[in-house]
Amino acid sequence: MSDMPHEKKMRVLTVCTGNICRSPMAEGILRAIFQAAPFMTVSSAGTHAVAGNPATEFAILASKEKGIDITGHSARLLDSALISSSDMILCMELSHAEWVLSIDSSIYEKIYNLADFSNSGIRLKSISDPYGCSLREYRDCFMVIHECLRNFTANLLYFPKGRTG
Repeated sequence: MSDMPHEKKMRVLTVCTGNICRSPMAEGILRAIFQAAPFMTVSSAGTHAVAGNPATEFAILASKEKGIDITGHSARLLDSALISSSDMILCMELSHAEWVLSIDSSIYEKIYNLADFSNSGIRLKSISDPYGCSLREYRDCFMVIHECLRNFTANLLYFPKGRTG
């Protein structure tokens, strides 16, 4: 990533449904990955978020166990301003990508399905939503998101634009 131009900040947006589980964990992981990259900014939003809701207790705990602090997270509803101000949009499910495109169809090349960056034996179609599940499912979700983000960032300069499925 050291070959990336530093003139302009690259803005990455992570998207899930309620912006209280998956996208806050993804935002926290990316912030940790980009800690030494001041030209990267990360935020998150939800297609059906209730503005101001905190991350779930288990999302906070699963993240904290891996050294990521998302306790100050506050949910945001996805809107056209967030979409247009983002350089990359990482969606947890194809339905999230479709929602983004329903708001602004001109940004197809900015959208990525995060599950496409899994290196598990079975190609994932989405990052499973742990909402309402046990801490174990949140831990599993955190690990899948972390793996996908690690692969995404390792290939940041090399993957084609707009991988949504």
